[in-house]
Amino acid sequence: MIKKRLVLIDEDVLALTELKQRMAASQFLSVIGEAHQIEDVWKVLQTEQPDLVLVGSLRQAEIGVLCQQIRFMCPQVTVIATCSAKELHWEPFLRNLQIWVLAKPVQPEQVELLSMQPSPASYMQSGMGTGAPLVPVQSSPSAYAVAESPVATPAYPAKREKPKHLITVYGPKGGVGKTFLSRELAVYFRQVQQNGRPLKVLAIDFNLDLGTFATSLNLPRTPNLFTWAQAIDQQIIAMMQREGVDSETAGPQEWQEYATSLRLGADEVEPFIVVHEQSGLHILTSPREIRQSFEIKDYHLYVMLETLKQSDYDVILIDTAPDTSDATIQALFFSQRVVLVGTPVVDAIENIQRLLKLLREAEYPEERIQVCINRLQRKEMFTLEEIRAYFQLHPGKTIFSIPDDDEVKRSINAGMPIMLGQQRSAARDAIEKLAKSIVAIEDETASQKTPKPKEKARSSMWSWLRR
Repeated sequence: MIKKRLVLIDEDVLALTELKQRMAASQFLSVIGEAHQIEDVWKVLQTEQPDLVLVGSLRQAEIGVLCQQIRFMCPQVTVIATCSAKELHWEPFLRNLQIWVLAKPVQPEQVELLSMQPSPASYMQSGMGTGAPLVPVQSSPSAYAVAESPVATPAYPAKREKPKHLITVYGPKGGVGKTFLSRELAVYFRQVQQNGRPLKVLAIDFNLDLGTFATSLNLPRTPNLFTWAQAIDQQIIAMMQREGVDSETAGPQEWQEYATSLRLGADEVEPFIVVHEQSGLHILTSPREIRQSFEIKDYHLYVMLETLKQSDYDVILIDTAPDTSDATIQALFFSQRVVLVGTPVVDAIENIQRLLKLLREAEYPEERIQVCINRLQRKEMFTLEEIRAYFQLHPGKTIFSIPDDDEVKRSINAGMPIMLGQQRSAARDAIEKLAKSIVAIEDETASQKTPKPKEKARSSMWSWLRR
């Protein structure tokens, strides 16, 4: 049997040396090279031409970006990411890139099993669907690898087949009106009807420590994401008890592994929802106290987002914090569409440009990004065309703008969305235009509210052609 050629990448020299020694007896793999610094990665890949690359932590590069760069530069190589507990927020992103993921510490048997599997891309080409296969090593749950990719059997049974629109609203600077825009978009989508019924819409406040989505609608913050996280922990503890594992002594790695194997029903989100009665909008609010936000871990967010993917909501909209925390990163790569919000001032524009650069480096599809400039006045220091040039956007890509409107200020102070008011305004029209660009759903309510006038008899062939 010809052994597959493996390259190891990680700055932890001792861990690599130990792994290499343990793999020396492997019948399937041969370690042919290793790299401990970013500048050595491309040299060893070019020199050794491996079949597999095991990518770990390098101080000079984010693991998600590095894996994507290797996959792009060496498409024939199978890439396996090995993530520490602090890096597992990259898991959804890596899975979307069709890259295997293993949680550290890595066992040789795990790598051997993955080396014998078809690549994630092969699964996609063969139409085998999406999901998260577990690679068994021993009998205990902690011996399972998180072999995530858009491959294999779905981890959750879909409740019903229908399109789902996953949207994240993100502003890399605070105070730009991100929560206001999230609220208005969510309420707008709730008013849209499809197949004779309003869309079922869920808004999530992922600004875990200082979120104000509930406040913007005069709603209570209980239940919330923290109470859901507590319920998830109780289910994980029950799993541990069935396996004879003491949850008090279990480490972060074990909690992560049990969370990965936890399967929640799509309806289990309902006890943690707050409903806005006027619009019918469902909301997962941020915790009431900042200290509670510290108790929401990466594995909680993973379980929540995976559960929501299988829910029966038509639209899921996430309002994020103005940071690059784990929650924000997971929200960005969870979504199909991202709305970047800023204002026409220097620091807000610069922050959007920096985030666009990061997304481009990660090869995030730019067609999934909408840029929105809020509080635009008639006379600004920068024009939209100047902003477009600074962002290096394609000339045909629209930059959406929301005018500075007195109606907006009244709506924020009153906790009443402008989408629920009777009065039209420039800001409302602009938000509706943005919403229609994000989700291409024909609004049946518009045709019901405003019946089309009867056509007049065509007077000539030219009038018929102009229709």
